[in-house]
Amino acid sequence: MAVQDIKVVNPKAKTVKNIIIGVIIALVAIIILSNSFTTVRAGHSGVIVTFGEVSERVLSEGLHFKIPFAQNIVLVDNRVQKAEAVCSAASKDLQTVSSTVAVNYKVLNSYSASVYKNIGLDYEAIIINPAIQECVKAVTAKFTAEEMITKRSEVANAITEELNVRLEEYFM
Repeated sequence: MAVQDIKVVNPKAKTVKNIIIGVIIALVAIIILSNSFTTVRAGHSGVIVTFGEVSERVLSEGLHFKIPFAQNIVLVDNRVQKAEAVCSAASKDLQTVSSTVAVNYKVLNSYSASVYKNIGLDYEAIIINPAIQECVKAVTAKFTAEEMITKRSEVANAITEELNVRLEEYFM
């Protein structure tokens, strides 16, 4: 009589192994599915960044599909924002003029990708505040100290026009 190898199969061990594999597959599927969608909040636009490359396509508000782990959505605030700058400049008659200038601005939705790609999210410190300083100095130099008081609306309009020209090149 020959001795044969006898294999004993434990049905419980096979069931536990199948459950563990099923749980792992379910967890992986949940992780991938949860990373497949993104939400763009109201007043913002979503800039699509795929492996570091900024797409020109901008997402509007709402729920959107994205490629999990490959794409990242950067939110750009498109609401009206306020920038304040304390300015010191010399008038036409060489008087020192100190002023605080408040500017309301917004990044246009269609230019969100360009602003993010070329400037970044700190555009107020990089573009807006220096532009305010430059415009106030340029306009203040055209008026005497007395004219700045008597022609206040004209000075404000000149600063606004100058700011619009400077910021237009940055798509704001």
